[in-house]
Amino acid sequence: MSGPEVAVVFPDLHRRGGVERLTWDLLEYLAPRHDTAFVGTTAPEGLPAGVRKVTVAGPPEPGPVGMWTRRARTGRVVHSLGAKTTVSMGAVVPPGDVIWVHSVHRAWLHAARTIQAGRVQLPALVRYLMPRHLTLLAMESEYFRRGHPRSIICTSQREADDVARLYGVDAALTTVVPNPFDPERFNPERRVRDRAEARSQLGIEDDQLAMMFVANELHRKGFGQTLAAMARNGDRRMTLHVVGRAGLGPYEPTIHRLGLDGRVHWHGVSSDVGRELAAADLMVLPTQYEPFGLVIVEALASGVPVITSRLAGASEAVRPGRTGLILEDPYDVDELAGLMSTAANADLEAWGREAGTSVDAFRRDRVMGRIEQVIFS
Repeated sequence: MSGPEVAVVFPDLHRRGGVERLTWDLLEYLAPRHDTAFVGTTAPEGLPAGVRKVTVAGPPEPGPVGMWTRRARTGRVVHSLGAKTTVSMGAVVPPGDVIWVHSVHRAWLHAARTIQAGRVQLPALVRYLMPRHLTLLAMESEYFRRGHPRSIICTSQREADDVARLYGVDAALTTVVPNPFDPERFNPERRVRDRAEARSQLGIEDDQLAMMFVANELHRKGFGQTLAAMARNGDRRMTLHVVGRAGLGPYEPTIHRLGLDGRVHWHGVSSDVGRELAAADLMVLPTQYEPFGLVIVEALASGVPVITSRLAGASEAVRPGRTGLILEDPYDVDELAGLMSTAANADLEAWGREAGTSVDAFRRDRVMGRIEQVIFS
């Protein structure tokens, strides 16, 4: 069999994370137009129609040394495949002809003030002694400094500035294109249709104000500040619903100390985040570093108002006081508690109606054409 026209490379393909959803959507968009392959280790939910799977052997969650081994193995598979164009979706895989950047790990480490280690918060400098962080930094450095892509897609200007400043990437190579959402999965009509059932499944009472926190990692996304602000706010109607891979174990003592027992719930990973968003009154994501933040746009597209920080690239999609609120300092618990109060006393239904029509520019059918142009230019 001859090599495909385009191969999209990332370790995992599913809908339980932002980059993974984008990888799925890219494959689904390209497959009817081009001979398309996915190169990766796992695809537990199958593949979009028309996409061929090229498997990279090895464990799905390798340690620091295993990450290097997997990347080398992936490189050999990609080379043998003979694709005309390769698109790499992150520094954990070899750099391709086109690099689609979703975060810059060094920028996050520079920006954060502390790191969560189990149940303890440690000074930021400790991160530079941790094997996983050291591995990711080394892989990222090699990815940008030794790769020879013809194009680099960045999700925001901040991200483009980071790769230029930290890794010397030529600005002429970069194109800024926001992450797109799938309007078939995220839309206000679905929220109306599925809301009662979704709230019942998640155990949300009619009189509760359900705040959704969608993330596969908690510390960077501001979960600790969210808990503290929720306690300081004092509105007992508020409940917090966490959707993502990371469990609440390290935060359970904090939840108990703040008197939030019974009001914070973890629902695990989801392959259909639109279902959980249908149950929400508000999404809260006071992230400390976020080049874009796809779920912010997905929430707005679903008709869910959003509180997020100005550090999220997608915060530009929020219309303050109309579809959500912007937190200036993600570490300022008092500011966040005040925004929660403002939202709780606002007409969230009116905010939601405007939110649902406010992000049409981010629709997949409008953005993927731009991505396609970069890939095949």
